[in-house]
Amino acid sequence: MATSKTPTPRLGHLKPRGTRRLIYVSDPSNTTSHLSAPAARPEELRQVVRNYAYTGHIDTLVQEIFAEAMTMFWRTDKCPYDIRYQHQRLRPIMNTGVMPIEIYIDECHRQGMEFVAGFRMNDRHGHHPEFFKKLCCEKPEWVLREYKPSTKRAPSESRKYGCSLNYAIPEVRGWLLSIMGEVTHRFDIDGIEFNFTRLAECFPKNELAQSHGIMTDFIRQVRDMLDQARPLKARDLSLGVRVPQQMAGCQKMGLDVPTWITEELIDYVAPGDFGFTDFNEKYEDFVSIARKHKCYVYPQVQPRISIDTDLIMDQSQYRAAVQNFYAAGADGFSTQNFFFHWGPQFDTPDKHGAKFPAMYPAAMGNLKELKNPQTIGADRRYTFRPLWAKGKGLGQIYDREEIVLSRKKIGQRESFRFRICETRPADPARSESTLAFFVQGLSKDDALTVDINGTKIPDQNQKWTWPDADQPPSCTIALSNPPCVYGDNHLGLAIAKSTAKMDADIAVEHVECAIRSRGRVADHWPEDNERTQKPRAR
Repeated sequence: MATSKTPTPRLGHLKPRGTRRLIYVSDPSNTTSHLSAPAARPEELRQVVRNYAYTGHIDTLVQEIFAEAMTMFWRTDKCPYDIRYQHQRLRPIMNTGVMPIEIYIDECHRQGMEFVAGFRMNDRHGHHPEFFKKLCCEKPEWVLREYKPSTKRAPSESRKYGCSLNYAIPEVRGWLLSIMGEVTHRFDIDGIEFNFTRLAECFPKNELAQSHGIMTDFIRQVRDMLDQARPLKARDLSLGVRVPQQMAGCQKMGLDVPTWITEELIDYVAPGDFGFTDFNEKYEDFVSIARKHKCYVYPQVQPRISIDTDLIMDQSQYRAAVQNFYAAGADGFSTQNFFFHWGPQFDTPDKHGAKFPAMYPAAMGNLKELKNPQTIGADRRYTFRPLWAKGKGLGQIYDREEIVLSRKKIGQRESFRFRICETRPADPARSESTLAFFVQGLSKDDALTVDINGTKIPDQNQKWTWPDADQPPSCTIALSNPPCVYGDNHLGLAIAKSTAKMDADIAVEHVECAIRSRGRVADHWPEDNERTQKPRAR
């Protein structure tokens, strides 16, 4: 397992490398679900790609074409084609001898976009129960039955027979390699992506931490296969990985990302959470290694924010998240589940039987603004909420940021780390930007001391709101620099006075930072940024 002594980069001191800024991941069904029924038309597939190019200004399309031991957008004799009704709409096209993936690739290249074939490494939605039932009878060692479906809507057979593959078995890896090899040599792809965020558990639980070498050897085999195809393609083919956002979580899952980078087996890494955007994550662990090698970093955004809310990200939140990515040294960003923004389908199908979502493709237009770190819009909203319960998340190491104050410990300070890569005015009176924190278990008879990075905020600078119903009280303060700094900050709280009527803890797990600028784009980099890093061609 490789390690790196590369120093952590200073926030805001690394410019993006190369020309690729936006990798868009299209899951297996987010486009097929609204194609014409019962038979999709080739022109519809071309229009999907044109929407990516014209509306989203996407650089690289990752179309996921394999998941749950099924293919999508193409057929092979090595495994079944997707059994779901939305993918049956593509059968008439395939019956003509043309695979839908070929149409996608041709139109991507016409539009100057890369096409990367996405493979979900162990998707556990449970959509293929009959196959895994058969596998359990014929090759039971191939199935990881200890891992249950990731969704409650999965059929009961998937819970009984399992729905994920065991990569510890050499024949499983050989089977996957043969499928990837067919895709590489049969179609004019520009690369392959391994999506480990769908999902990361590829080995038995008691073998996860000892399986680095197995998965690394598989990565080497795929790298060699792609390199051997270079003379036929007359260009390099890329290998990317979508992995858990904490390096320690990757290691725990048997994914030795540092070795993949240092041996130059992969061309890019896209760290991210399973279902949510994390504004607070430190991506420097990936950047510090990737910058020493030919590997690019594209952290991912997702429409949802937290397990405890159904709220969908707005554009100001996307700006904030991507602002922090660039400041950490990312070369761009990637998406997952962006189709959440498309909204409900229109009730009335068109003349071909297609039902298009109300916000498709217009919602993709918001992505192009995020591609240039120097022109991201001035209004940004950083939202810090717990993504998961403690210990959950892809790598099972997630440690939620929160403050818990015991009423038995008057005066004991606890802190909440929040990352905002922003430069603010020194005078709070000139700042239009604010920080708000929401306090659970607080009464009007309590009193708190509030500080930012150890500098106490005077009571007169605190604006408290006490809403009705079940909403917690909140405190809003102006953001200025100092006491705020560019990067990681700490909100400090302590109980100054506690009411005798309550004994429950006082807690903060939700913080919002709203960045406002008076009609201009706010500073994106620290003033002393040397900007000495030279971009390298993709």
